Amino acid sequence: MVSAAATYCLLAAAAVAAASRSASAARILGVFPHHGYSHHAVFLPYLRALADRGHDVHVISNFESAHPNITDISVAGSMPMSNNEVPIQHTARGFGVVGALKDMFYLYGLARTTEGLFDVPAVRSLLDDRAASFDLIVAEHFNTELSLGFVAKYRAPFVLLSSCPLTAWTLPLVGQSQQAAFRPSFLSGVPARMDFGQRLTNVVVAAASVAAFRLLHRPWSQRTLEKRMGLDVSLEELASNVSLVLANTHWSLHGVSPSVAALKEVGGMHIAPPKRLPLDIQKYIDEAENGVIYFCMGSLLRGETFSAEKRQMFLNVFNKIPQRVLWKWEGELPGKPSNVMIRKWMPQRDILAHPNVKLFISHGGLLGTTEAVYEGVPILSMPIFGDQMTNIKAVVSKGAAELMNYGDLNEDEIYMKITSMLTNPEYRQKAKELSEAFRDRPMSPLETAVYWTEYVIRHKGAPQLRSAAVGMPWYQYYLIDVLVVIFLTVTTIFVLLYCLIFKVLLRLFNRKSKQKKS
Repeated sequence: MVSAAATYCLLAAAAVAAASRSASAARILGVFPHHGYSHHAVFLPYLRALADRGHDVHVISNFESAHPNITDISVAGSMPMSNNEVPIQHTARGFGVVGALKDMFYLYGLARTTEGLFDVPAVRSLLDDRAASFDLIVAEHFNTELSLGFVAKYRAPFVLLSSCPLTAWTLPLVGQSQQAAFRPSFLSGVPARMDFGQRLTNVVVAAASVAAFRLLHRPWSQRTLEKRMGLDVSLEELASNVSLVLANTHWSLHGVSPSVAALKEVGGMHIAPPKRLPLDIQKYIDEAENGVIYFCMGSLLRGETFSAEKRQMFLNVFNKIPQRVLWKWEGELPGKPSNVMIRKWMPQRDILAHPNVKLFISHGGLLGTTEAVYEGVPILSMPIFGDQMTNIKAVVSKGAAELMNYGDLNEDEIYMKITSMLTNPEYRQKAKELSEAFRDRPMSPLETAVYWTEYVIRHKGAPQLRSAAVGMPWYQYYLIDVLVVIFLTVTTIFVLLYCLIFKVLLRLFNRKSKQKKS
């Protein structure tokens, strides 16, 4: 039986804990204007986890948070939305230098559409509220820096997030080197182990994408903030004050590279425990004696925009194999074999978690790739644009994926690769090994993200995480000035030695000449 004194102590401890929790609760503003649902799907579990911890979270975005402790400031309708609307055949821009530049101009066009958020009454009301204040701003750093306007207004520490592998223009904000010799740049589409040509491509893509961002994206964001918020700030200086960058990557998948303290890898933080599947899909997978292939080209690309020729290739192949196929397909599918089920939308994460799913045919988007890696499902990929080639080559290097070029697909290749990946147990084994490495962490990725976010709050911006490399001129960062001094010093020494030796030899020659004359 518990004594009265013990009961009092327990109540006091609970009160202290509650008071401590209340004192540590922060007022947080999330700014995520990008229209892509796949991006927001990464951030939403993180925002909900912060709200679960007692923080007062307000979120500016196109999507509903569906959480009682999150105040949504919806900007839906203020910009065009292209989820599940982008045609595949008109989107394949290729990879390498030309593809990267095309992607940067495409992202610039998307960035300009986000200006509409300032026309939303709820956003204007928030900005006009002089009493409003926030302890922390969290935002995506992708194709626009409009979110930094809120940082400047509320003079708050801020955390930047990436839904994809870190972009070349985000890395300098925390003093992180591009490491172009072995770290594939976001848009380069090269593997981690590069030959000379790939390293050259990687360097040029990284430099070109940074230049494009600084010449197009950042100046546009700065002009927009001056016009819409009356802010006269240097976005380059402001962005470099970031306290923490959370990247949707993990070394087990994207490769090992030295990282500064302000950069934390939280790849997979969007992956929640699987939910029960819809009854028709559950039954379809359960009863598949030879397993199931899941085919999805992501949330942005519209599956039914496959060219008729390529569509027929897949239908012919599926008609030859004993496996069942789940295909995200939005319209009618003439000639659909009996072993194919189509749906406009499918619970991808939950499908990939089913043990009867043997292969994932994908475009290589990071969320689907991460989910397949997490569940140990081999991937057959057709990258279309952006980071998709880089993502899938990372899995190919681990032996858990194969690659096809969408531009020159042929039926024999599709059949050969599908049957090979289904019958060769090595693919499944490599996928399981990669899954084990990806999952094996001291804290879950979501717990890691929340811990370091609260670390920034507790330490009032955590300036101790800031690298001395931040803001350092490039010639100092790469020791160009030191190398120049060393070169000049060595050159001077050699010149002096040469002059000294020449002078000594000349003197000896003159002495011998005089001796001969005498």
